Amino acid sequence: MEIRIASYEDCRSLALLKRIVWETTYRGIYPDEKIDKYDVDLNENKFKNMIKEQSQRLFVILSDSKIIGYISCGKIMGAFDKHTHDIGLLYLLKEYQGKGIGRQMFEFAKKELKNQGITEFIVSCNKYNIPAQQFYKKMGGQIIKIDEDNEDKSIPQVKFQFIE
Repeated sequence: MEIRIASYEDCRSLALLKRIVWETTYRGIYPDEKIDKYDVDLNENKFKNMIKEQSQRLFVILSDSKIIGYISCGKIMGAFDKHTHDIGLLYLLKEYQGKGIGRQMFEFAKKELKNQGITEFIVSCNKYNIPAQQFYKKMGGQIIKIDEDNEDKSIPQVKFQFIE
């Protein structure tokens, strides 16, 4: 497994990977229409903008030169409470989950934040993605906020705080 900074050339693959993860993780949670109308081009541009903005560092995870996941960490667009930094995205193809790769990705991002002098950060997770919540608890996260339910189940989040 290799982790490296994402490039503009990776953005199409990242948008396609995100669509696969939405299908395997969020089908039944997100409204079907949201998944069915997922826009690869729009998401490719969002990844390009993330790279350009540089407030969040975006990394790709490769296995045998194939992108199997990605993770972002850095400054939050809008600070939450006293927290200014987060691990914003952690996406990993289903067939690579449960093998310790997510843990390695998370530890990598944590180290990136620590290298920036950040010892407290948050992670936001979909309220209905129970496996992800269990993962963040196992990684040492403490729940600090749970959003109220919403008819659109893609909206409510659970926020975890991490202090190093």
